[in-house]
Parts: sequence; C-alpha cells; structure tokens
Amino acid sequence: MKNHQEIIHTPANTPEIDDKVILEHGTNSESIGSLAEYIEPVSPEIQAAEVYKRFRADPDLMSIAVVHGKLPVGLINRHDLAMKLARDYGRALHALKPVATVMDQTPLIVESDINIDALEWLIASERPGALLQGFIVTHEGRYLGVGSALSLLRTSLRRTERQKRRLERAGLKLARANKSKSRFLANTSHELRTPLNAIIGFSDALRSGTFGPIENPRHASYIDDIHTSATHLLAIVGDILDMAKIEEGKMTLVEQNLDPAALIRWAVRFVEERATRNNVDLQIVIVGELPSLIADERALRQILLNLLSNAIKFTPAGGRAAVRAAMTESGDLDIAISDTGIGIPPDEIEHVLAPFEQVGNEFSRAHDGTGLGLPLAKALADLHQAKFGIESELNKGTCVTVSFPAARLLPARSVKTDPEEDDDAISIAS
Repeated sequence: MKNHQEIIHTPANTPEIDDKVILEHGTNSESIGSLAEYIEPVSPEIQAAEVYKRFRADPDLMSIAVVHGKLPVGLINRHDLAMKLARDYGRALHALKPVATVMDQTPLIVESDINIDALEWLIASERPGALLQGFIVTHEGRYLGVGSALSLLRTSLRRTERQKRRLERAGLKLARANKSKSRFLANTSHELRTPLNAIIGFSDALRSGTFGPIENPRHASYIDDIHTSATHLLAIVGDILDMAKIEEGKMTLVEQNLDPAALIRWAVRFVEERATRNNVDLQIVIVGELPSLIADERALRQILLNLLSNAIKFTPAGGRAAVRAAMTESGDLDIAISDTGIGIPPDEIEHVLAPFEQVGNEFSRAHDGTGLGLPLAKALADLHQAKFGIESELNKGTCVTVSFPAARLLPARSVKTDPEEDDDAISIAS
C-alpha cells in the first residue's frame, strides 16, 4: 500500500480566520462534528468493483472513506471511481484491484472539534476541491464520518436561520428602546414648555414695563438675556418634540395649497437680519412662475428656515448664501439652498443627517446648535415624499436641494400668499 498524507487540522493549528468571518458568525460556531455523517467505511483491500456496487445501490452516496484499522487512509468519490471504470479497459484494469489503487490518497481530513468557520476558510483558501470530493472527519485521529458540500449547505442554512432570528430579536429590542426614547423626549419636552412659556411671558412683561419701569440698566440687560435664553431653549425643546413625533410616526401634516415663492421670500426676510449681522450676502432666485404646492405650511417654513440658517451660520464673513426655486424637466419643484461656507466632508454627510450630529471641524465647533437642523428638515421633507439631497465640497460650500414631486403641485391659482401669520409658531433648528 502506498504511503499517504493526512491533512489534519486541530484547534492548535487551524488556519487563521479573517476578523470579518468571526464578526459575521460569532466565535461560538458549531464544530465540524455536527455535520459529519457516519458512512460505513471500507478497507484498503476491498475490490474497487465492490465499492462501485455500493454507489450504485445508493444514488445519494457521494463519498466513502477508506480506513485501515480505525485510521482514515483515503477517500473514494463516486464520480471519480465511475470515470476510471468507464474509460477504455478501465473495468479490466481497476475493478478487481484493491480500492487503495484508485482512492484519493491525500483527502482533506479535519478534526471534529474545530469550528465550521475554520473549515469553510480552509476549503475556500486551500482545498476548494473538497466541496466536490468530500472530506473526512476524525476524532482524535480516528474515523468519525464524512462531510460534503451538502452537509455544509445544510449547516449554513441552519446558522443563517438562527442569525436571522437573533437579528429580528435585536431589531425588536432596538425598536422598543427607540420608541421609549422618543416617548421620554416627548414627555420631557411637554414638561419643559410650560415653565419656559411662563419665563418668556414674565420676562417680556418686565421688558415692556408692564409692571413699571426697570431703573437699573444691568437689571434690564439681565431680563433681556433671560428672555433670549428661554426663547432659544423653547425652540430647542420644540425641535426635539418634532423629531420625537416624527420618529414615532405621530407627526400629522395639515396640508393646504401654498405659494412656495411667497414662503421663500418670507423665509429670506426672516433670516435677513442674521445674514447682515454675519456679513453674508443673501440672494434669492425664483425661476418663472411656480405652481402651488400641497404641503404643511409650518413644516415647509421649518425646512426653509433650518436650511437658510445653517447656510448663514456656517458661511464666513464675506461669503454668500442663496435660495433658488425652479421647476425641473420632470415636473418636480426644486428648492435649493446653497452657500460658500465650510462645506461637509463626504464621509460626514451621513453623520450630519443623524439627529444631534454636527461636522467636527474648528469652524463648526465655534457655533452653537443641537445638530437637529438638517435631520429635522430631511424628516419633514420625507413626510412630503420629497427628495433631500446634499452636495458639498470641503472649504467650498454646500448645496441642499429639496425636490417636491409633481404629484404635490397644482397650477398657480387660489393659494395662501400671506405666510407672515403665526411667526411665533416657527423656530430655527440648528
């Protein structure tokens, strides 16, 4: 009998596995023993014809181990044996000879206690032929069974199903946690709004001299600071409440026919003072006559104010911010707010669209804000089935485009053209 080479991988000398494999399947993978199918082995001396009879009697049998004593010495594959016997004079040459003369003398042999991840990596990187030929599984070097591509597939399906169930459970847990977070934010915001409104009301009364004049200038300055701070905090609370409502699916749109051009002009006037204070040139371009837009007025004003205030805030003195509205060839309405500001790195765009995230550079850190401006604008746009796109280049500027679908547009006619009512209902999220 010819010498044979056993390829046995034990836990100590298992090939290294890529970190990605471990992350995907976990470190507690099944061992090879779970997929080994015990198939009665044959001895090296048995005739090849007798082995062939076993294959013919069992169409599902793909490989048979050749064992000397209890140690595997080779592997007979159904198709390899059939091909050898089918050749010219193949039956005469091989049928009556010991199966050791036609067996694979160097099959893949693996110990039962290594994990399936290691086996899959080994087969993919070193022994891909084992998927067709099969492989032998041993326990402490002794024959345990035969593995095949089919057994690997079955095991993979079981593991995939278990992983799917784990992910589903994790998803449900995450959804519950997110819902609890949104509910907490909403409840907390409601609790904060009442005292904040009281602070704003009383400080406003003091500023206006309702209860008599404030004689000390320092006191008057403090009252102004209290009013400004409370108003800013109330705006933040309102933004958090809006995000919580949207995340819980409880934001209800009050839709009506609106004049988008009038709303854009109103928003520009609203932020004009800030632009002047920051020495930022503010431009407005409306191309042609725009159709009326079926939308929630408060939501649309919030989108415009958030995007315009961000454009102004993150543009250095001497820069430019602009809003442009025009119809597209496909019949959609594009409203684009652009600036010549600090820009957003490509790998940060996804981050700035997440609530409470901001671009992490020195210029952005010099400006206060909650990081809700863009996420809230996008969430409100999504509620209107509008596309929300960001194009940005670092140190060159940013352009945010909100594209309202044609289904929300009507020919210009009787629409609300005076959006200056209820100014106090809108805050600017930043």
